Amino acid sequence: MASRIKIRGIYSTALTRLALDSGFEVVQPSERVNKRFCEKLPEDASYEILVRDREDLQGIEARGEADQVCKLLIRLQELLLDAIIVSILPGEDGDMVVANMELPGGAKARLDALRSKVVPTLKNHHRLKIIDPETLDSVEAELAGRPEDRSALEKKIFRQAILKPLVEEGRVRLEHVRASGRPMRPRFGVLVSASSRKVVFRRKFSGGRYDGLDLPIGEGDYCLTEIWDGKWCVKHSYFSKRDVLVGEYHNINTPTELYPYGARYVDLEVDVIRRAGEGAFLIDREKFDMLVRKGCAGMDLENKVLLTAEKLLRRLNRADSAERQ
Repeated sequence: MASRIKIRGIYSTALTRLALDSGFEVVQPSERVNKRFCEKLPEDASYEILVRDREDLQGIEARGEADQVCKLLIRLQELLLDAIIVSILPGEDGDMVVANMELPGGAKARLDALRSKVVPTLKNHHRLKIIDPETLDSVEAELAGRPEDRSALEKKIFRQAILKPLVEEGRVRLEHVRASGRPMRPRFGVLVSASSRKVVFRRKFSGGRYDGLDLPIGEGDYCLTEIWDGKWCVKHSYFSKRDVLVGEYHNINTPTELYPYGARYVDLEVDVIRRAGEGAFLIDREKFDMLVRKGCAGMDLENKVLLTAEKLLRRLNRADSAERQ
């Protein structure tokens, strides 16, 4: 018998499409969602799982009987490659649980595609719904009447809602989110350049040692961080005060998302390191393995992360070999 799900929040249209396609029964839909689907969704039936937005809108919360919720979470991880289970905690009733799932850049993109099967949807819809829902609604109304202008409208709203405020601020905040849900201190820097595909910012250091490189930080050293929208890694290049490369730190993460304040991603623990003049190597593989064993990350995500790291290692080592010849 199909599990009955009630869905609310900014992901409701996309998740309703996903749930119906996956054999779940969606009940008590909102008036707007009910109008968008040709099939008649039961309005009075009781639900077994309640799905709604997290407070920060960067994911969802699922409440219900443990087996039912786990069945839904497994299906979400199968279809949303980088969806991360942050926690599953006991609810007020003995058999009930409350699950917290992060929906990073790749998951949002997949949900955008699912929503577009139901109603005209712009690229980056769910990210823009978090940033500026009123402007998004206005531009998607234009899209409904002028579908041939999709590309121009997508570029327009990206510039208006993300790039313009980022450039005007001139300061970048990098939200480096842990899969465990533990808060990380955000990294701040000065914007060097920004486009629809890439942001570069600069940070200065005050001493200590470089993570991963195991080298001392010299006086006047600085870092240039490159963030490509939608890429599975973030590159940090460390330089001395004389602009000599000290090394590189490539953080493997969920597809990065550019925001008006900077960027956001979930750290997937694995990192690729290269000291200047040396070969690249992998660190912290065991930390990512632990995430997989705990069920936070799905098997498909495990394969993607390891493939990304292996390709990066090969590319960097080929480049290092060419430089030495």
